[in-house]
Amino acid sequence: MKVLRGTVLVMGLAFSAIAGAVDFDGSVPLTCTGLAGFDCDPAKGCGKLKPESKVTPEMTIDLANKTIKTPYRTALLPIQNHVLNDEQLELQGTDLKFAWSAIVNRKTGKLTVTIADRVGAYVIFGQCKVAGAT
Repeated sequence: MKVLRGTVLVMGLAFSAIAGAVDFDGSVPLTCTGLAGFDCDPAKGCGKLKPESKVTPEMTIDLANKTIKTPYRTALLPIQNHVLNDEQLELQGTDLKFAWSAIVNRKTGKLTVTIADRVGAYVIFGQCKVAGAT
């Protein structure tokens, strides 16, 4: 009987953990931190970006308001297009003379961002979490 109760308890905990798992679907704001970045030039290829300041490369994605806030801009970056599928949240936009796209894995929160202009591109990899979560 103890084995059965233990099995039921373990299964209950497993199912509650699955039910409590975060779905990075954009329904709540996300805080995303850049972990690695690359500067790509058609003539030179891609090289690793080095931090230019001690500011944490963190952005907030607010899909409800269709904006992204970064520490490098005073103005909010508009989200002009978004798509949600079973694997990822896809975001796109343009501003000034560049275009950008971002993909957030719905299960893990892993982030890939590309920013391109007429000269080259940046590729940034990072991790998202629900805004305000520790």
